[in-house]
Amino acid sequence: MIYLPLVLGAALLASPYKPLTVAKPGERISSICAKERPVEGKTTAGSDGRGVAYLPFAMGKRFESLDAYLAHLRCRAAPIDLPWWREVAPGVYQQVKRAPDAKSEKATRAELMERFGFSR
Repeated sequence: MIYLPLVLGAALLASPYKPLTVAKPGERISSICAKERPVEGKTTAGSDGRGVAYLPFAMGKRFESLDAYLAHLRCRAAPIDLPWWREVAPGVYQQVKRAPDAKSEKATRAELMERFGFSR
């Protein structure tokens, strides 16, 4: 009876899956994904509803800039094998897909801004 909770607890501690943590005020985290996470009261887009909505794999969020959207994709979509964009040269991006038969697609920053509806 006591054995089962101990085994479950040990399995959870040994698991490679750890919950995401949000940085405390004043704490530095070097990860790009930490910058993507909202910080106390801040959202990716302004609270007045500005920003581009209904983007692929945006998970219901709005984004004021292409950089914020691409950071979101890198941090949230990439770990679950959804497509995301990686900068391969200054101003040139390549879509990363995990599917074995997926075709590589490249686009410039201007093309991505136009495709996703960003003005700046």
